[in-house]
Amino acid sequence: MKNITGIQFKNDATGKVKSVTIDLERYGKDLHNFLKKNGAISEDDDFEKKWAEGISGDELVKRVNVHINTLPWKK
Repeated sequence: MKNITGIQFKNDATGKVKSVTIDLERYGKDLHNFLKKNGAISEDDDFEKKWAEGISGDELVKRVNVHINTLPWKK
């Protein structure tokens, strides 16, 4: 097999290629359609939907501070 940066072939004891490790930062966009076609990525994935609805860390801090300021603490 040809050596390609970001792709490593793993062989078994007989030398037969059994698996491949691929650098997703480098090739992730190219693999997206393959993974989607084979069911590894789904548009209906609940986790992905929830992740898309998430807020940033800065937004979380703002909301927590607003909530803390509404608490009836004595000053």
